[in-house]
Amino acid sequence: MFNFNKMPRGITNRLPERELGFGKTITTISRMMNPDGRFNVERQTTGLWDNTYFNLVTMPWLTFVLLVLAAFIIMNCLFALLYCGIGVEHLSGMEPGSFTQNFANAYFFSSQTLTTVGYGHISPNGLITNILASFESFLGLLSFALISGLLYGRFSRQRAKIVFSENMLVAPYRSGRGIMFRMGNARRSEIIETEVQVILAINQLSENDTLERKFFSLELEINRVSFFSLSWTIVHALDERSPIFGFTHEDLSAANVEFMVLVKGTDEANHQNVHARRSYVADEIVWNARFLPVISRNKEGLPHVLNRQIGAFELLEPDETPALSN
Repeated sequence: MFNFNKMPRGITNRLPERELGFGKTITTISRMMNPDGRFNVERQTTGLWDNTYFNLVTMPWLTFVLLVLAAFIIMNCLFALLYCGIGVEHLSGMEPGSFTQNFANAYFFSSQTLTTVGYGHISPNGLITNILASFESFLGLLSFALISGLLYGRFSRQRAKIVFSENMLVAPYRSGRGIMFRMGNARRSEIIETEVQVILAINQLSENDTLERKFFSLELEINRVSFFSLSWTIVHALDERSPIFGFTHEDLSAANVEFMVLVKGTDEANHQNVHARRSYVADEIVWNARFLPVISRNKEGLPHVLNRQIGAFELLEPDETPALSN
């Protein structure tokens, strides 16, 4: 195991020498992962449409609906202008009038054609107008097929609804202490074969006195359960095997530590793999505290998990030994 340098205050302001991949010299003050699981990384795109599908299936529903509505209105306005340019006399059933009247009638004719609803009292007359109407119908079929696919992608995109405690705690554990956080499943469906991984990211000096960003997979008390029905407290023992054994709160802050959490499993509702992410930094660690109970009983006597209180904790008596050691 790498021998951690216990002089973090002397390395936090040093510039990284060079980047070797996997964020080895990324030592910024801000966290790498936001609490909601989004990474604070900007990737250079290789093409204009690289992230189009991802953006369309992940944007908020209101934004998506407004975007589809705006596209529908713009397409109809464009075709209405084309019909007006060809001449409204080529649209049977339309009486020529002012430009506003002609545009309004052409717009509603375009919306009927684009949605393939069928012609009302207005119909195309002439070769050019029929060709334009046929092309618009074809474009409407493609557009609604695309929208249907996006709707399916949005509805079928599954993510675990895991609620995490707002803080990590340093609490008594066995004969020593452990660092822990708690989480619960907020959906009614069960997550089976649930697995948890916790990655520690920390700034350290290597043996050749080079500043590096080190990543370590922390050993957990339990990292896998078959059924995730109740609350689950994830614990990492702070003993001699821990990479942060002997560190104080000041040490963790100066070394810009970050605990990145990945939870993954299978949702029984659709048998799809789901996951959730969370990250904790040194300022979100509460020392010498313990979680309060979050499982009660309902009227029928069944266990009731209080997910809204998943992060509730209480402080213990002040500890005279601030270091993470026995």
